[in-house]
Amino acid sequence: MTMNSSLERKITELAWRDSTFSALIETDPYRALAQIGVEVPEGVKLDVRRQRRDTLYYVIPPHSGDADKSESVINQMDLWQSAELFVWIMPQKLKVQLLAMRQSYRRNNSNGST
Repeated sequence: MTMNSSLERKITELAWRDSTFSALIETDPYRALAQIGVEVPEGVKLDVRRQRRDTLYYVIPPHSGDADKSESVINQMDLWQSAELFVWIMPQKLKVQLLAMRQSYRRNNSNGST
């Protein structure tokens, strides 16, 4: 693992190689992320899933609640690709929070540890 690796890559590699971290990221992702120097912004909910090869995952975006905008669901949740490795589906506000988490990871691991 190099110092310049992404947060997403670090989480994935640890989950693959460290059984303790793997269990923790699924049961208490906040604590698992804190162990690697990630500061999760207040109010951000985490839902970590271990992908299975035999399962198709489908995320249903939230309904706007506005009947006039019910046809524009695509605007409520955006696809966001990260370094050609991970695709996120999230609202704009959470994109900013993810960037903050990445920055805390880089800041807290700039000495090459973890």
